[in-house]
Amino acid sequence: MDGLYIRISTSLDEETLSATDTVKADKNLSPVEQAFRSYKTVDLKVRPIYHYTAECVKSHIFLCIFSCFYVKWNTQKLLEPILFDEDD
Repeated sequence: MDGLYIRISTSLDEETLSATDTVKADKNLSPVEQAFRSYKTVDLKVRPIYHYTAECVKSHIFLCIFSCFYVKWNTQKLLEPILFDEDD
């Protein structure tokens, strides 16, 4: 049987985050990873970064992702009057 086995683990107990919710949380990272990939390489080419401490790298990544989602959210709000979206 061909396939791929991935083990996803968390430090949270089962009552806080069930196995199903853990998998859902992992799958929800896809848009974040896509935005980060787009932000760093193809679209904006803001590489390389020259940070050497873990705190600076984490801060840089947070600001990149935050700004990307803010631009996306702001653009959706501005275009909302001309875009059609079903509530159903």
